[in-house]
Amino acid sequence: MSLALSISAMQYVGRMVAFRRTCIWIVALHVIVAIVHNQAHQEINVALSAFQSVFATVVIVIAPALAAAIIWHGRLRLGAIVLVISLLASFIFGVVNHFMIDSPDQLAYISTTGWGQIFILSAYALALTELVGVVAGAALLRSLERAKLAN
Repeated sequence: MSLALSISAMQYVGRMVAFRRTCIWIVALHVIVAIVHNQAHQEINVALSAFQSVFATVVIVIAPALAAAIIWHGRLRLGAIVLVISLLASFIFGVVNHFMIDSPDQLAYISTTGWGQIFILSAYALALTELVGVVAGAALLRSLERAKLAN
């Protein structure tokens, strides 16, 4: 019984370490892509409103980085919640602004050459990192809940 318990505990710890690393790498990639996308915004002169600029800084960049720091320091549940909320909000913001609203930020109006191509590719990459981050954060939360129920 104790051997099975210790194997189960080791498997749990291994899963948590893997989730922790995965979430942190996803956030690191997301922040890098966000920086590239911001540079593309500047290069092709697609300005953000004051609200969009604050949202991009706080929700798209700072909140996921904060979530990664919280996860790194072992507060897995809190970090996963911040990660899921911030990246889901980021994904919705990006879809609305890049695909739905008729504005200079919509991908349909962006040139497919030079920085315009980087803008488009980075917009898709942001959406991908956001979705992957939401799934990873939700999986971490689910794993934590399962472990709590097993005890």
